[in-house]
This record gives sequence, structure tokens and C-alpha cells, in this order.
Amino acid sequence: MNKRGLLDPTPELPDDTMIQDVRFATRIRNALNAAGLKTVGEVRETSDATLLSLQDLGHSSVAHLREALGLPSTDGVRPGLKAKGK
Repeated sequence: MNKRGLLDPTPELPDDTMIQDVRFATRIRNALNAAGLKTVGEVRETSDATLLSLQDLGHSSVAHLREALGLPSTDGVRPGLKAKGK
């Protein structure tokens, strides 16, 4: 945990970890909460297409989530690479 009491986003986080307890950017946290995603496991199970459809989440945000949570992309968004023409 960091000094604010929030967990750093890592691949080791259990699926039942609440999103509100993870140190994500406010924009990402708000988008996940607005979509009804409450746990790390729910985010891990959500497709890239669904995440990209959320207001305020773009390719970079989805790539960051995938990389931070230790997951491969499900729809071609690769961590560290910018999507071109999208």
C-alpha cells in the first residue's frame, strides 16, 4: 500500500480487490465505477471493446489497465503502443 492507503495496481492483486482501493487515475476510476465495474476481476473479464466504449477511456487507458493488471489485450490494444488511426 502507498501512503494514501490505496493499493498500487499490479498483476498480483486478487480478483476480489475493490477498484476504489486501487490507485488508478481519477478519470479511469470514475469510468469504471460509472460502468458498474467494482472489482479488479470484473475489469480483467471485460473485453477491450467494452472498455473502449466507456466514456473517458481510450486506447492508452485500456492499455494501461491491461499492463497494470498483468493481462494481455483481448482486442488488439497492446500496452506501450499507441493505436494509429483510431
